[in-house]
Amino acid sequence: MEEDNKEVLETTAESVEKVETSKEEIKTFTRDEVNKIVNAETNKALEKYKEQVEAEKTEAEKLAKMKSDEKLQYQLNKEKTEKDNALAELNAYKLKEEAIKVASEKGLDVSLLNYFNFKTEKAEDINTKIEEISTAFNKAVEKAVNERLKEDTPITKTTSTADRKTISRASY
Repeated sequence: MEEDNKEVLETTAESVEKVETSKEEIKTFTRDEVNKIVNAETNKALEKYKEQVEAEKTEAEKLAKMKSDEKLQYQLNKEKTEKDNALAELNAYKLKEEAIKVASEKGLDVSLLNYFNFKTEKAEDINTKIEEISTAFNKAVEKAVNERLKEDTPITKTTSTADRKTISRASY
């Protein structure tokens, strides 16, 4: 508990220093203001710690009420859930890496992949979605380029024969 308080105080001191130095003008704090900030951060950390202890206490009480078979089943389910979450996260990471590779090969901006939820997507669906995004992106780029390259119709002026003769004699 005492170590947690020290860490909170150190973290608070660092954040106060960052606030002071991040602005162009260095703001100075009075002792009362610093004490208020430190107390607020300490209280926040204590609340978080109390919530964590309460959750662990509730978990222990829950386990104490269970029979040995129920405890084993509960722990097995908990471990299985944690394992499934870890595998899902790993698969999402691998899928994202593969999607980045495919998008780069197609010349697609990789930032467009941020709209995918790789934890819920399947590998088969990612390729089709990348293809759809690539097609839509290329169409949008082509449309924008065509709009910028569009020129007004040239205006042709007709001159009379007398004006042409005058222009041709003047050019000699």
